[in-house]
Amino acid sequence: MRHYTTIDLKLKHFAEFTNLIKNQLEYGGKKYAQDDVKESTDIIAEVFTDNWTFGTIFKYLLRFRNLKREKDLLKIVAYCYIIWLQNGFHLNDEHDEDVNNEI
Repeated sequence: MRHYTTIDLKLKHFAEFTNLIKNQLEYGGKKYAQDDVKESTDIIAEVFTDNWTFGTIFKYLLRFRNLKREKDLLKIVAYCYIIWLQNGFHLNDEHDEDVNNEI
């Protein structure tokens, strides 16, 4: 069953969602840790380029389409965050947001 969204619904459950992502990142960080500087995902991306990370996201998108598992969506978001970090966007003073505050 499809549930419709509103801004109130999004905001109501956002903390729960970010906590789930936090758990996913902590689990993956422990599981894939190599040392204090790199995770194995960094090493794989160096060898296979960023296409590997995008391929992994695509794998979880297809898995979600077929199985409708929450954890696959959480992994997609976690890999998007890893790409954001690997590209240095966290170092920007300003971010490329597609937001119009005049609405």
